Amino acid sequence: MTEQAHNNQIRFLEGAWQAVLQDEPRLFEKTLLADFLSSDLLDSLPDYTTLKHVVAECHSQEAVQESYIKSFLSLRKRWQELTTEARHAIVESSRQCGLQNNNGLKLSLLEDDEAALTIRWDTANRLYAGCRELAYKACQASGLEMAQPRGRPHAGNFRSIVNQGQQILVALLRERINIDKTAVTLAVGHVTPVAKTKLRNNLANAYVDALDSFRAALFHWMVSNVGAFASIELFKDVAPGEPLSPLQESVLKEHVEGVLKPFKQEYEALRAAVEDLSDPTIYEKVRRFFEAAPAVH
Repeated sequence: MTEQAHNNQIRFLEGAWQAVLQDEPRLFEKTLLADFLSSDLLDSLPDYTTLKHVVAECHSQEAVQESYIKSFLSLRKRWQELTTEARHAIVESSRQCGLQNNNGLKLSLLEDDEAALTIRWDTANRLYAGCRELAYKACQASGLEMAQPRGRPHAGNFRSIVNQGQQILVALLRERINIDKTAVTLAVGHVTPVAKTKLRNNLANAYVDALDSFRAALFHWMVSNVGAFASIELFKDVAPGEPLSPLQESVLKEHVEGVLKPFKQEYEALRAAVEDLSDPTIYEKVRRFFEAAPAVH
């Protein structure tokens, strides 16, 4: 292999890995690239690493060719699971590196990828971020400190606080769906398979974020208002502000998981609704933001 061909492969690998990791933080878990790296290279990496470090180690261990073959096979296998933006970036990287028509790579966009690229996801994400901020403030007003740093939550009826929090967060997830449906409809006119995948992924990410925050806020409330559980033998003599034992904490955490079950069920219903989504829908509340915003990819 010529030096130029070697350099093209490593440039392509860096671009492809970056595309696969597009939504991940700079420091990511190495297992995310397990299907793309040679076994020896993967084993040599720390559990959390950076793309720059992976590329450097790939060079130093002379693992480029093996990682290129493994990445090529993995991309072919997972092509439809990637986001439109990731596929677009990988195809562009292969073109720039002169690999698109060589070595059997021949990766191409899916039928509706070009249409999906016109969807204003940047606007949708900004709108959702605003909705999330308002929802978390509403949760705070009801007694749930959703965001860090968490202040001392006010006392109240725990069951009522849980129900209010769930209602607010389920409504937030519906906002994510409605905002995204509007973005898709105004750009494409109908919900394409690629767009539906994006809607599903956005909903899942919003749910995980809300679930983690809800769980932490509930546990924080219980620890801060442990007197509300004085009827339970294990907590009857706990003074306000007194550190809890590992057993007491585990009992509270188990209780939190129990009260989260209805929220998880609501999410499953929303996810099923997205799977059945076909008709174009415009959420009039946010239409003007998409009609005014420029497309940014």
